Amino acid sequence: MKILHYFLGFPPLHDGGLMIYATDLAKEQLKMGHNVAMLMPGIYTGDMSKSEIKFYKMQEGLPIYQIINPQLMVFPWVNTSDGFIKQKSTNNYRDFLKKHEFKILHVHSLMGFPIELLNEAKTLNIKTVFTTHDYFGLCPSIDFFKYDNSLCSDYKNGEECLLCTYHTRNYNYSKRNLKILINKHYLSSYTINLMLRLLKKAKNNTLSFDNNIDYKEIEHNKEKKKAFMHFREYYKTILEKFDIVLFNSRITKSEYGKYVNLNNIKHEILNITHSGIQDNRNIIKYKPLISDKVSFLFMGYLNKKKGFFDLINVLNEIRQRYTNWELNIYGDCSDIDMSKLDKNFFKFHGKYGHEDLSNIFSNSSVLIIPSKWKETFGFIGLEAYSYGIPAVVSDNVGFTDLITNGVNGIIYKDDDSNENLKESLIKILEHPMLLKNYHEEILKGKFKYLMEEHCKEVLNCYESI
Repeated sequence: MKILHYFLGFPPLHDGGLMIYATDLAKEQLKMGHNVAMLMPGIYTGDMSKSEIKFYKMQEGLPIYQIINPQLMVFPWVNTSDGFIKQKSTNNYRDFLKKHEFKILHVHSLMGFPIELLNEAKTLNIKTVFTTHDYFGLCPSIDFFKYDNSLCSDYKNGEECLLCTYHTRNYNYSKRNLKILINKHYLSSYTINLMLRLLKKAKNNTLSFDNNIDYKEIEHNKEKKKAFMHFREYYKTILEKFDIVLFNSRITKSEYGKYVNLNNIKHEILNITHSGIQDNRNIIKYKPLISDKVSFLFMGYLNKKKGFFDLINVLNEIRQRYTNWELNIYGDCSDIDMSKLDKNFFKFHGKYGHEDLSNIFSNSSVLIIPSKWKETFGFIGLEAYSYGIPAVVSDNVGFTDLITNGVNGIIYKDDDSNENLKESLIKILEHPMLLKNYHEEILKGKFKYLMEEHCKEVLNCYESI
């Protein structure tokens, strides 16, 4: 079978779960004997109405192509209201698809993706698949997490999107700067990495808002509101054209279902994985107590969206009564003021790599995933699970698909006061042997999350269309 995967590209511009999943799936399909290619958004050359697909390079046995002049890549700090959607009136999409005789177009992101490519694929009877990884297309900021660190449940016909961009306008980039950022030929990898770090820092630290916002201007700015509405309608149209949508969790399906009529779309829930996930459940000797303490573990971005600061506040409250714990923190802590936290309880270890996981989990009692946003899946949870480590997880997290509450882990209902998180942690501190029970439950049965098995499930989805 000839398969074309559209994804966002490689580091330094793009990394994380989407990139890992798309490339690992493609490599597994290649290993199984399929003819597989990758397509990514490429450079911008000026006239955005003219677009073409060109060969880029070979990587790990996969031919990589790029779209010259894709739709502009919209990041959370970019104002999407000034014309990011451009019709590709001149393109070679049909010639490219016909030449390579692809049978499947598998899309992993709507960022940069032009509707004209999807239309040509459907005209040629190429079956189209979309796997969800975020909420881009429905939300310009990709995560439905607002400027005031709350969930967005009503975008108010574009007004809330406008507020999000206004609150982060000090970090906005013009279209020209955005093109330069994306165009690898303009900037060195070092410069790109530096810019991305600064922009990520800006996004993570939007704790104080711009108090000089003219709300009347926003209220009456009908053109910009319309632009955001057009943005959402454009991508909803794309979503409804796919032959099948593969939601990576029940939570993702639920969120998409609030904006798109799923009765009109063939869809399935298919939890994702990556090639680094192996059945390591019996590799480490699990202990619910490490040096007579419950060793809590937090991994990932140290920001509001991930619930990091809420977790710190809860544990500081708990510390008044319970001292039989410590929190080991793995992630970029360069922007965190650690001086205010008791080092006997809060231990920062900095960034980590996949090669560190065995050692990290060997010294952990339980993983905590306190996300405040509707996290579509969460590889960190699956990685811990693959080592037999139980987790305490917010009901916002897609990884909860793998957990039966009170059997192989804890799912708590997220609330503004964080009382449910607090109760869950106290329950563990008072009865740490519960963790042993959760661990033993994880050990039962076949491990179903290897990439080889997942790839077969994806191919079955292809066959179903």
